[in-house]
Amino acid sequence: MAFEKAKGTRDFSPQEMSLRNYVFDTIRRVYKTYGYQELETPAFERWETLSAKSAGGEDVSQEIFRFTDYGEREMGLRFDLTVPMARYIANNPMIPRPFKRFQIGRVWRYDQPQAGRYREFWQADVDVVGSTEVEADLDAVGAVVASLKALGFKDFIVEVNNRALLEELAELFEIPRVKCPDLFRCIDKLDKIGMNSVKKEIEDKGIKNVDKFLKFIETAGMKELEEKLPESAELAKTKELLKASKSLGLGKWLKLTLSMVRGLAYYTSFVFEIKVKGMEKYGSVGAGGRYDDLIGVYGKSDMPATGCSIGVERIIEIMKERKMVDIPKTETKVLVIPIGNTFKDAAKIVQQLRDAGIPSSIDLMKRGPSKLFNYANSLGIAYSLVVGEKEVKSKKYTLKNMESGKQEELGIEKIISKLSN
Repeated sequence: MAFEKAKGTRDFSPQEMSLRNYVFDTIRRVYKTYGYQELETPAFERWETLSAKSAGGEDVSQEIFRFTDYGEREMGLRFDLTVPMARYIANNPMIPRPFKRFQIGRVWRYDQPQAGRYREFWQADVDVVGSTEVEADLDAVGAVVASLKALGFKDFIVEVNNRALLEELAELFEIPRVKCPDLFRCIDKLDKIGMNSVKKEIEDKGIKNVDKFLKFIETAGMKELEEKLPESAELAKTKELLKASKSLGLGKWLKLTLSMVRGLAYYTSFVFEIKVKGMEKYGSVGAGGRYDDLIGVYGKSDMPATGCSIGVERIIEIMKERKMVDIPKTETKVLVIPIGNTFKDAAKIVQQLRDAGIPSSIDLMKRGPSKLFNYANSLGIAYSLVVGEKEVKSKKYTLKNMESGKQEELGIEKIISKLSN
């Protein structure tokens, strides 16, 4: 019987982990420069936390990995990082505000695997809790934009919309507000299933008068919105956000897109989606929005909050496809090769290298030099260091550049100096 990994999950080789850690480290560094503090929450939560009506919504509840523990309690694996964070804030209501948090972690959804989509995947979130100002929304978006730029992305767009504004618009087209959550969940599938299928799903939910509404949100811009909703406070907020984005250096990235709604039930106004031009097959590589009512679901009162997230798997897939970064096969810089009865001496040398911060390995199988040279080449280790009895006596060791084949006999201090550069 062959033991295989579960559908929608993956193993990551050491070389793949080098790329993933590069991405994680880059994002973490940028988030910290924006003043966000790292938070960690449990991988699983009580079922009532994840399935709350204002959390993910009906569609997401059906995608949660659900289980019963040995105490007969209903549990579920987290489907995003926002809901656990909202529960954390509700549990800690006295936390200083604004609370600027980031979290990088894995989440799970029982979805159909496809390009850039898995059942176990990683997200990298930033959130601002406690502020209603548009500058808070843009601070989170700005951290994500800066992270993508730091990873080498240049040709992406941040689509922005306002769900509260869209609800006002729906009423103008005689669609009741109570129907908007279902309507928005259907529209959110537009890129996946196309307009005809979206219309059928909307009709199946008993929502009428949608044709003119759908045509409007696909074609209208700010001018048409101002004509339809000249007195709208939500339109004024949307214009304020777009204006502020220009003064904060984000204007070139943001684009008002009325047909982008985000399907999660907890969004209350602004929503964002980030797409890489020419890579539409991967869908959005980042998303987020404002969720002013979510924390109140788990606590005594609502608390304004907004955030944005990077879909790590999709940006890594694009980076690999575009060959955007050259990651070495291994981070090990030197393989120390004991010859004869010199293991103790070689072990002292490898410890000196490690103490100097040089990633080093030592042969543990008592193999000959030729096999070890092949081993070093197969792993992409840049240097080998031969420690034989002659070298021990002279205190000069043979350092070999595995790519060029050049060899030098050097003392340990010079070796450390050379490998530290």
